[in-house]
Parts: sequence; C-alpha cells; structure tokens
Amino acid sequence: MAASTAHEIKNPLTGIKGLVQLLVEKHPEEQDQFYYSVIMKEIERINSIVSEFLILGKPMVQTLSLYDIRSIIAELRPIIESEARHFNIEVEWNIIKEPILVHCTKDQLKQVILNIAKNGFEAMEVGKKLRIRIHHENESAKIMIIDNGQGLNEKDIGKVFDPFYTSKKEGTGLGLFVCKRIIESFNGTIEFSSKPLIGTTVTISLPLIKDHT
Repeated sequence: MAASTAHEIKNPLTGIKGLVQLLVEKHPEEQDQFYYSVIMKEIERINSIVSEFLILGKPMVQTLSLYDIRSIIAELRPIIESEARHFNIEVEWNIIKEPILVHCTKDQLKQVILNIAKNGFEAMEVGKKLRIRIHHENESAKIMIIDNGQGLNEKDIGKVFDPFYTSKKEGTGLGLFVCKRIIESFNGTIEFSSKPLIGTTVTISLPLIKDHT
C-alpha cells in the first residue's frame, strides 16, 4: 500500500515540478524567483519523503557495483560541508589513503551517509564538531559518523531503527529505518550507540573487497 500510494503521489509531483521550472524561466523577477525556490525546495522535501515510502514498500533487490568509498565521500564532501555551515558546525575528516573497495549502489550509500550526518548536525549546538572516519578493520570497510550532541538514552536507542519512530518534532520516522534497509541490501550492518549529553556514534560496516581483478 505504501509503494502504491507513493507512486500515485510521484506522478503529479513530477508534473508540478516541471511547470514550476517553466515559471522560473518565464518570471525572472527577484521576488518571484524567491517564491519559486521555496516551492521547489518543498517539492524536493515531499519527493524525499515519498522515496522513503517507496523503499519501505518494496524488496531491496538491486544490482551492486564496485566503488571506492573514498570517491563517494569526495562527491559528498562539498554537500556535507555546506550543510555544516548552515548549522554552524565544524566537520573533521579522517580518511585513510589506500582504496576502500565495496559493492554498493552509489546514490543510496550517499543518501545514507548524508541522512546520518544531517541527524548529527540537528542534534548538536552551534560550534560543535561532527567527525567522519573512513577506514577498514579486518574484512570490513568502516564508515563512522560521530557527533557530540544531545545523545539518546538506552530505551530510545532500541527504537531508532523502528519505522515511524522519531525524536524530532518534524519527521516521518523512516530515515534510519530506510538507511538500515539500504545497508543490509549491501550485505552490511549499521550500528547505533549513544549516551545522553555525550553524543552518538553511527558505524556502517560493509564487506571489504580485496581481490577485484
């Protein structure tokens, strides 16, 4: 039902987005452009929510490709840095120099990392620091996203991956659930540890591909 409803919403949403784009080109006035930019951002927000429902309603069967996580992070880094500036948060990067090869879908891994980074920004006060660490350990590639924000108590930690659970005033409660499904579709795991007033660490582990010849 979730997938069916999401498809029904996506079709008119695409039409609306196209028409707004035409209006953007037709009315270059600054005030009009401001209104259109707000409309487009809201359309993108709806589209993001609908996409989460699509993932919720369908099996995660897909074709995986070989990627170096460092190249995916290189594409994501400007976006994360921009978000950090919006929240007045500093980002500290710790990425090893050698290749870290995994099988994944690039856009979906980007979605997961960005979603978790945004959660970290929203949990922290101005001037705090988000740390992103990329390394490998034994047979696994590791992506660690560490904030020093509000943190969660033990009771809430057990619910973070439940669908529709959220501690935010605004939110569908599907973000981390979708992240978990995506990572599991890559044969990986995602772990969440947190302490109140200390912060939260999210660790993504993916099978490390060593022989790719």
